[in-house]
Amino acid sequence: MNESVKLVLEPHPDIELGVERKEIEAFLTMPARGITPDTGVIMVVNGLGEPANSDYQQNVLRPYLADKLNCIAVGVNYFGVYRNSQIQIRPSFLYNINRIYGLNLSMESFAGAQNGVEIYRIIAEAVLAKGVTSLDLRCQPHLITGKDEYQSWGFLPAIDCLQVLGEVLQKYDLNKHRILALGKHYGGYIALLMGKYAPHTFSAVIDCNGYSRAELKHIVSGELMEPDYMFSFNLNNDMKFYIASACNNPWTIEDESSPQYFSDSHRMIRSLLYEKHRVQSGTCYYIYHSEDNGMTSIYDKDRCVEILQRYNTVFYNRIPAGEKEAEPTDIELFDRLLAKHRENLQKPDDDTDFSLNSSHTFECNGQDYIFSYDDRKVQVKISPSGEI
Repeated sequence: MNESVKLVLEPHPDIELGVERKEIEAFLTMPARGITPDTGVIMVVNGLGEPANSDYQQNVLRPYLADKLNCIAVGVNYFGVYRNSQIQIRPSFLYNINRIYGLNLSMESFAGAQNGVEIYRIIAEAVLAKGVTSLDLRCQPHLITGKDEYQSWGFLPAIDCLQVLGEVLQKYDLNKHRILALGKHYGGYIALLMGKYAPHTFSAVIDCNGYSRAELKHIVSGELMEPDYMFSFNLNNDMKFYIASACNNPWTIEDESSPQYFSDSHRMIRSLLYEKHRVQSGTCYYIYHSEDNGMTSIYDKDRCVEILQRYNTVFYNRIPAGEKEAEPTDIELFDRLLAKHRENLQKPDDDTDFSLNSSHTFECNGQDYIFSYDDRKVQVKISPSGEI
């Protein structure tokens, strides 16, 4: 039986937008055999919309990884994980859909809807009556992130996971030669950012189809003619209906004077494609990326790997289009990794950025993001480049 432990931590301040933060919840799954001198830790980074305490994460994936690898398996409800918790119908949406399609929808049209699918179905039925099977991008319902959060897009989530890792390393006497991070899609992106922000901590970072940079459609989709999220469902006649949705984020790229302006500095700290942010380290990267995964760019990942290979050991599995292994399950991915690389998942030294009291400065177009570590925490601040 795998023991479970819940941790609640004070969050790092939101140093970019100043949003008041709630406590971080983390969930630890212990190996069934208990903690031994060889027990390591694996950060199991769940994707957007799936909490770390979901049934799958808590009762399937983390117990499997904890026992398979003799690690404490850690999941974190990082900032913004409760994506798409509700759908918001804005007056601008009603104005556009009524003007473009000659409808007469109002807020009262959605009064009986119990969930998002019902809202989408009401929209679909109205436009299908006009002979339309997909909506103009100006007609995007807005998706709200739960807990009054927004999409920081990798930055705060990576810091949250590092804060939890520091606490776990303090709380338990673990084998610091084996500290891993694993994730797919957005979870893989967070794992890769953790490796960037804490380059001397991880023995291995395992990424499957992760992002390589911030994409504006996920940050300011309401200002772009590009959807953040595509939702589809089958109608009664088995026809698929597609609706594009925008995320309800505070960021803007239209008003450069706004404190919420998503600047080049914000993009660079979130990028895995900026070589000047890299240092030599003992972290080994295992990257699986499909040419046609339908979500993240293979060309960005090629560039990411090209940079990483100059500073780290990298195993890159570039999966051709059409291959059935393009989207492995988490367990299939890990089993495939262990079959070839089990002996490489341990680094020779037991140093971490926490034990080294590291400080890393990431210069981002005139702004320095400074990550400072002590025995337990990471502190991040922003200052004009060249000022300490």
